[in-house]
Amino acid sequence: MPRTPKFHRETALNNALKLFWRKGYHATSMKDIEEEMDMRPGSIYAAFGNKESLFKETLEEYSVLAANDFKQTLAQKSSVLQGLSLYLRNLAVMNATCEPTKACMLVKTLLEFTPEDKAFSDPARSYLEEFEQLFTETFELAQQRGEIGRSQSPERLARVLQTNIIGLRTMVRRGLTQSQLESLADDIVVRIIPSS
Repeated sequence: MPRTPKFHRETALNNALKLFWRKGYHATSMKDIEEEMDMRPGSIYAAFGNKESLFKETLEEYSVLAANDFKQTLAQKSSVLQGLSLYLRNLAVMNATCEPTKACMLVKTLLEFTPEDKAFSDPARSYLEEFEQLFTETFELAQQRGEIGRSQSPERLARVLQTNIIGLRTMVRRGLTQSQLESLADDIVVRIIPSS
């Protein structure tokens, strides 16, 4: 019995995540949320709180899912740098049905809210910092394995990688052809993934 509500809650949360990712916070009405989650207002409030609380929970869920995707992609290769290359190339070939929008939900949130809207911008900024730390640790591992030289700065490489991931996802949304996107991903790999 306890497993059924958990499953429904996860499904509802995932539906809300896709809705907010697609439309953003302001353009999403409570009616939209009710329809997407297939829940009545009272049930939504009981399970998730108000719209703001639900949105914050979807940001957290998005961050967890994106981090897991990154880790799973890296695990497919024995080399850290090959895993990073695969991850970048995968961003360029994602099927349109994989996600509601190609742009990063965290970046979209930062663009939607001013820095004064700390209730929304601070969590998005914090999650992006966590990703930068994850990328830093990835380059540190590559350094430990001798895949990149000791003169390379994992922190700097992580920031450059994150900048290019955001840019690549934006270019995907711009509507370039698959061939152009794959070439762009290859160019990023050549410029970012350092040689030892």
